[in-house]
Amino acid sequence: MHLSADVTGSILGTVRDSSGLIVVGATVTATETTTNFARRVISGSSGEYRLLALPAGPYKVTVTAAGFEQFVTKDIDVKVNDELRIDVTLKVGAVKEAVTVEANTVQVQTESTQLGEVIDSKQMLSMPLNGRSYIDLLSLQAGVAPTTSESIQQDRPVSGMLSSGNIAVNGQRETANAFLVNGGDVSEGRNQGAGLIPNLDSIQEFRLITNGFDAEYGKYSGSVMNAITKGGTNQIHGDVFEFLRNDDFDARNFFDPTKAELRQNQFGYAVGGPFWKNKLFWFSDYQGTRQTAGASTGLVPVPSVSERSGNFDPSTFVDGNGNPTGVNGSYWASVLSQRLGYAVQNGEMYSFPGCATTAQCVFPGGVIPQRAYDKVAVNILPYIPVPNQSNGFYADASEKNTVDDNKFGERVDFVNQMTGNWYFYYHLDNSEVDQALPPPSVTGASVPGFPANTPTRAQEFVMSNTKTFGASQVNEFRASFFRTATRTDEPAGSFAQLSALGFTTGLGTLGIIPSGPAGFPQTVPPIYFNSFNIGVPTLTTFQPDNTYAIADGFSKVMGPHSMKFGGEFRYIQINERNTCAPNGDFTFNGSETGIDFADFLIGAPTGYNQCSQQ
Repeated sequence: MHLSADVTGSILGTVRDSSGLIVVGATVTATETTTNFARRVISGSSGEYRLLALPAGPYKVTVTAAGFEQFVTKDIDVKVNDELRIDVTLKVGAVKEAVTVEANTVQVQTESTQLGEVIDSKQMLSMPLNGRSYIDLLSLQAGVAPTTSESIQQDRPVSGMLSSGNIAVNGQRETANAFLVNGGDVSEGRNQGAGLIPNLDSIQEFRLITNGFDAEYGKYSGSVMNAITKGGTNQIHGDVFEFLRNDDFDARNFFDPTKAELRQNQFGYAVGGPFWKNKLFWFSDYQGTRQTAGASTGLVPVPSVSERSGNFDPSTFVDGNGNPTGVNGSYWASVLSQRLGYAVQNGEMYSFPGCATTAQCVFPGGVIPQRAYDKVAVNILPYIPVPNQSNGFYADASEKNTVDDNKFGERVDFVNQMTGNWYFYYHLDNSEVDQALPPPSVTGASVPGFPANTPTRAQEFVMSNTKTFGASQVNEFRASFFRTATRTDEPAGSFAQLSALGFTTGLGTLGIIPSGPAGFPQTVPPIYFNSFNIGVPTLTTFQPDNTYAIADGFSKVMGPHSMKFGGEFRYIQINERNTCAPNGDFTFNGSETGIDFADFLIGAPTGYNQCSQQ
């Protein structure tokens, strides 16, 4: 159990007269200037006052006391987790007279040990962020370093294309951070990055706490990223936007035959206003992202046309030590004898310079007759491209990766003295990523023809109530639910029945028994060569995660001190269903003939891998 994560700020200070004596019983009022929400307290016996649980926003503070002029301080910007000290000096005079002070200096926090920077909406929107994600700003703070640890799968982007923010803070692991939106935990369950990133225009501010956490932030040893979304005000306000990136001024990659395409559009709105002035407010936002980005293979060494026909240099039929390779075992001798129509002996050399007859070696002149080809190799050979560049290389920059993302956010705030202040927040993010060339981390092929699809849906709901009891007690209650459901790298092409490719399949055979879940397609399996690989990605993961949380925190001012206690119950449900090589995968590295592609043609893999469903 730990205290609930705070999403508000506070103002405190001491009220004195011009001679330095404390003023007891002064009325201190903080008013949020965009909604006219107000909270009042009375200065205590030591002149101290504390305004607790103030929603983030611009405030003015008014202090009145009998026999003194009214004191007003404007333009106080309360940020999330702030504890601002504003000491007040009252002058003797009539209450109807007022002294107004502009809060135009930096307000220093001296009441909290927490370290971390706050970045507000104005700062975020003024920065040219590619993808419009505030998560990209985390690494600007002291003690923060982006991580490239291979222990983290870097295939869980948010909204289809945004970084999930797996950062290392003060030397801690990249999985030791919390990501909160309006106090609700939106951490993705597997890698503990952000599972949801709202529209940038809907974020009022965020704070990354890196040191000295208060007790309310349990569970995390790295950092806490606390983002607050905007709410409605008494005036309708908002914006409509469209951002475009394209390849007009891009250069061609040196190794690509053509310039890769890029079209990225991000459009939407963020607008809020009142249902009922000073009482009920609304805020709505939407952002759509459409991206088409060229996918380049780079230069990939592939078998030449002559090698596809079985013509190899006889001097390349050698092992790692440069010695000629021979038939490895009586099984291969028998298989090759049947295919070739002449006797092949165990240990007989495959080929070598000067070999001209089948009496000297298996493949005279380094030529593998097509009758020696394995039938599976014959059926899979069309999936391997022929060279289209000099020196036996293949290059293609015409393939396209696409991102289609839609995110919606709705917030309602209700100011009520009887029941307390309420807000309700809901966010929905649907994204779909189509990859023509999936990355190597998910066993993606190095040549086109084996696409994958990753659909994701993320949702968050937060309900919060803040209720004051008298001038010195505040209770904050919050319930939240977060769900993210992802199916990573589903096969999207090269579907083929294994039996149609020539494989033996089915129970009771020595062939492949597909291990995927019911309905999982059969495809061209991954095949790994020394310099390239083909086949449909096999690391498909279905991951629906749910996080339920109920939290309550009670604060009380006791003279010059304030106490806060409470707790949170959080139920985190991580479900993961993996497929790993459900149709098998094969590796050819030349362990039989000394040439990986020659091994493929005769059907002699170095290794075979298949996983059971997890």
